[in-house]
Amino acid sequence: MSGSRMAEKLLAGTLAFALGCGGAPLEEEEAEPRALSVQELTAAERAQASDQAYQWLKAQQDLTTGFALAGLVDSFDDWWNATERKQIVYTYDQAVAAIAFMNKGDRARAEKVLNKLVAIQDPDGSWINSYWWNGYGEELRKHVGPVAWVVMAFMTHEKLYGGTTYQAPARKALDWMLTFKKSNGAIAGGRTTWDIQGVWTDEVWSSTEHNQDIYNIYRYYAGKFSDRASAYNDAASGAKQFLDNVMWNNTTKRFYGGWKNNTNLLDTNVPLDVNPWGVLALGLSGTRDYKSSLASVDNAKGAGTVGDPKYVHSLPYESTTITAYDFDWQYDCAAAKDQNGNYNGDRCADIWFEGSAFMSVAHHMNGNTTKADTIIDEIIKKQGKSGTLLGGVPYSLKGTSNNYWRMAQENCVSSTGWLIIAIHRFNPFTGAYITGGGTTNPSDTQAPSTPSGLSAPSKTATSVTLTWSASTDNVGVTGYDVYRGTTLAGSASSTSYTVTGLSASTAYSFTVRARDAAGNTSAASGAVSVTTSASGGGSGGTTGDYTASATRLSSTQAQLSFKPTTSALYVDVHYLLNGGAQQNFRMAQSGGTWTQTVSGLSSGGKLEYWFTYEKSGPQYDSVHYTYTH
Repeated sequence: MSGSRMAEKLLAGTLAFALGCGGAPLEEEEAEPRALSVQELTAAERAQASDQAYQWLKAQQDLTTGFALAGLVDSFDDWWNATERKQIVYTYDQAVAAIAFMNKGDRARAEKVLNKLVAIQDPDGSWINSYWWNGYGEELRKHVGPVAWVVMAFMTHEKLYGGTTYQAPARKALDWMLTFKKSNGAIAGGRTTWDIQGVWTDEVWSSTEHNQDIYNIYRYYAGKFSDRASAYNDAASGAKQFLDNVMWNNTTKRFYGGWKNNTNLLDTNVPLDVNPWGVLALGLSGTRDYKSSLASVDNAKGAGTVGDPKYVHSLPYESTTITAYDFDWQYDCAAAKDQNGNYNGDRCADIWFEGSAFMSVAHHMNGNTTKADTIIDEIIKKQGKSGTLLGGVPYSLKGTSNNYWRMAQENCVSSTGWLIIAIHRFNPFTGAYITGGGTTNPSDTQAPSTPSGLSAPSKTATSVTLTWSASTDNVGVTGYDVYRGTTLAGSASSTSYTVTGLSASTAYSFTVRARDAAGNTSAASGAVSVTTSASGGGSGGTTGDYTASATRLSSTQAQLSFKPTTSALYVDVHYLLNGGAQQNFRMAQSGGTWTQTVSGLSSGGKLEYWFTYEKSGPQYDSVHYTYTH
């Protein structure tokens, strides 16, 4: 759950400190939300969204340069009011940002975050929930959830890059969290100064989500510290026992929100996030059928009460609607209050972008790639399109209350970082990429060796063929992921791969990572740099799937054609004219050939074009072609 708020979740009616997030008057939601829309964006468009989110995160990190917390990432890019910035860094957000940077292959920026967190770690091994970096924002609570997320980021770094750089601070944090273990197996919430002003006291609740947070990190580090193996394995087993036997509702097939240790009462609210996080932490099935909680969320179309919840909403946004998930919702849109009794927004239907990304990753893990990508496409509708907002994703659409706190409308690290994580199909709970349906929580935690000998024996104007030496693994290597810069170019089951869709006379850098069946991923190979061949002036080509061509129609127009070998339900064309903005069109079909006319050409004009086409269900992208008018 996000650190982009003033407090982690509180239980049994206790509200967190409010965010001062204004918003437009709430509009009526649709009477019945539509199903998640048909997949609309291409893989290239999602990759572009990931790149823009990465640029936004970098800008937010650069804001702290020169200040005491330089290296951390400013959690928001909007304002408390017209003149005052929200200059706050949430601890949870820093872990999400570091993992997102690692997903983008930016080890240097990830280590800036992690190194600063090491520098400010309290002697007891904890971090407070948030820090100000230029005047405001310290939340004097030490919650287990954000601390566990920092350890997750340490684990991810170790699994992706190797080494033991962050083992010592991880151990301190793990030992601190152990001090809150309860008799029912749970790790309780941590410490706070909010109950008695200025005095540190133990939180009285154990939340479902932070026990999900701790499960895998204790299992992982039990294998790293022999003298702590028993204590860490006991902590993992206790957390799982608590989740399986106390927090799992076997009637509704979903998780409860948490437990109050001082009253022995369940949290009566119905938060969404504990369900996708349960899948990511515990796997698709085990003691319980965890994946059934995803169906419980998707099928909850009730009145908006605890007993009859509703999570999926279609809400108006500009000239369209956004269909995605809410954290929680109350049917009567009642007013909420903060812990001091002050009005704190209305409990109306909203879109929670961070939580929607959780659901996307969980659906990827469950093998429902189409649904997972459709959720991503809905989030991208609200991604910032220009200026300082470019690439950022807000915490919520409407800024309503969700029974715990008032949700922000500003672009924030949590939602933006999770968009990257979702697009890259990465499971932070295990520190591994999701490679298909099935659990990513096996006992195998050893990564394959790093691929060596990467070379490029051949190239053309639009492709590069790469080869490398095989990696080894304690169980077995299942494949290799090839990266063009920080972008995943494709995957191979053997030790060679041809990267297509490149531009002529252009320099590229490639690396390769090995992975095993458990989702463990090796460090990146050494990079190889290749400059593609010069263009031969060709205007199309033929493959086993299609024939593509570009034909001059007049002094200002050309026709792009695509004739598939197997009839296609649709063909989209994408092109750049003289290196300008990308244009995307659904092509017209006649007699089995799909065509699109391009206007605005002049003598010598350069056209780069490629196609996305359907073939017996799945869709594919063609290589890139060039045409000179």
